[in-house]
Amino acid sequence: MKNKTQYIAPVSLWLVVRKRFVEGGAIFIEPAWVGSSKAEEQGPVLFASRLLAEIYAHMRNTYHGPDDSNNWRAIPLSDFDLLDHAKGISGKLNCMMTFGFTMADSESLIVKTGAPRIRYAPLSFTLPDDIESITFSFNQWVFAFMKEEWTALGLPEFEKDLEVADEMDPVTFSRALKTAIALAKVCRNPHVGEDAFWGVYSVRGGQWVAGKDVEYMDRTIH
Repeated sequence: MKNKTQYIAPVSLWLVVRKRFVEGGAIFIEPAWVGSSKAEEQGPVLFASRLLAEIYAHMRNTYHGPDDSNNWRAIPLSDFDLLDHAKGISGKLNCMMTFGFTMADSESLIVKTGAPRIRYAPLSFTLPDDIESITFSFNQWVFAFMKEEWTALGLPEFEKDLEVADEMDPVTFSRALKTAIALAKVCRNPHVGEDAFWGVYSVRGGQWVAGKDVEYMDRTIH
């Protein structure tokens, strides 16, 4: 199958999407978005980890609110037409490069409004008008930033975890995903003002690894 999005990045990128029927019966593939008061922090969520994307989809399907749905699933970025999606957005395309989850403590994901809160770095693209095809080149600085963040958690070689997950066969990956979900607690009512944590799941270590955040970040997902 032909790739719908060509891109250059040091790791594989993933989205979480759902199918929606719009006026006239057409199918719209909707990616998970970050909503924020800042224009540069509004856009589709791109995961630098296959496992984090699958965990996000599972949590959102399990804890979705009445105005949401339970048909979210993780797909490779190459299976999603990012350029076509960008054509429906006025201004820059802002991608929320996600590399971890915001947590209430060292064990609990925050899932207050139905979607897990995420830790991300915004990355913008200015696309030419009337362009028919493009190769998205994801700036190296954002991956250098992610590496610094993972290193701060005590995971200086977390990229190897990403590679291991990408290379797993379906049975092995399903087992790793189930283990990660089973080990994660869920906090539905976080206390504002308390120490904030963030973390990732290490497939090589078989455990969640979390640390305190310097600044509390309240991410609203829609």
